[in-house]
Amino acid sequence: MTAAWPTADDRLERGYRTLLLAYPRRHRRRHGTEVVTTLLEMAEPGQRRPRVAEALHLIGSGLRLRFRLPVGRPLVAVAAVLTALIIGGFGAAAGSWLGAQTFADLPDDAAMASLTQQAGGDETLHSLYSSSPWTADTASSFSWVHGTWDAEQVRQRLAADGWSVSGFTSVTGMVGTLDDTGSLVEIPLNGTRFTAESDGLMVNVTGWNPAAGNSSVDIRSDVSLLAMPQRTAVFLPLVVVGTAAGLLTGWLVAAAVAYRMAAAPPGRRRAAAALWGATLAALALPAVALYGNVMRVFRDGSVEGGPPLTVHSAFTPGEYYPFGPQWLVLALTVAGLVVAVAATVTARPGEQPPQPGVVPG
Repeated sequence: MTAAWPTADDRLERGYRTLLLAYPRRHRRRHGTEVVTTLLEMAEPGQRRPRVAEALHLIGSGLRLRFRLPVGRPLVAVAAVLTALIIGGFGAAAGSWLGAQTFADLPDDAAMASLTQQAGGDETLHSLYSSSPWTADTASSFSWVHGTWDAEQVRQRLAADGWSVSGFTSVTGMVGTLDDTGSLVEIPLNGTRFTAESDGLMVNVTGWNPAAGNSSVDIRSDVSLLAMPQRTAVFLPLVVVGTAAGLLTGWLVAAAVAYRMAAAPPGRRRAAAALWGATLAALALPAVALYGNVMRVFRDGSVEGGPPLTVHSAFTPGEYYPFGPQWLVLALTVAGLVVAVAATVTARPGEQPPQPGVVPG
């Protein structure tokens, strides 16, 4: 007499198979049917869903297997650490990007023109939007002023419009111009600077007037604005969460690729290992740039008198490194990802026979 196959509710079997998704695919292919059959045999009559203790045990065991590396291969452990660190940097960039989505939007051209006129500028507006490999984007403008620039009047005008304004800071400068004889002369300037804040946006306002006693040379007063977002309270926590998620994801990726290589034929295994080494080499400089920005974000917060520092801005074309093209970080990132895909495809394991399903009877 043969033993009957375990009879159970289809929902219970589906529940167990769903929980088995916590295990690596290689484990499910080899032992999935056996595990599900055993669990169905142990199920109580009429049970429709996995018990909480079973669910926690399956999830915990599956995650432990996902984090486990092949034993006896020290180079795999080194590669896993490097992979985790690199993807941790990219996780920090992802968290930084998400945090930057909570920043205030920069004024558009029309808003910048209106704001510059509020600050005393005339119709000769020059505006510029700037990006940097270290900071959030900024918007700036420059305009001449009819007559003498009156800092107090501008300050009161912005305050009446709902801006929170700071006190004045006096600054001095020089400007070069040609006199009536065509000779270059330097004219001293007296300037006043203050900041205005509203709805997460900060604007540095700086106005210049020629110093007294230079009536022989026609120098016009001018005003310039620098608009930038302010860092929000969720920015740093998102960078931390992104870094932690990246580190964990990096280790999981390294473990999965290592087992995939172990199951591949020797020729493909060696080729995949070489490609994975090339991946780590290509992504090393971008990772260093990202961690450099992470350090600046936590150490400095923002440029003095300027915009907040960010992590993901390292991908912005610019002279981050004193060598190579301005798009070096972005190009190496794309190249590293392409090589990583090639390594994963190359390490495909040999064909394995499918496991039989559980047939209730």
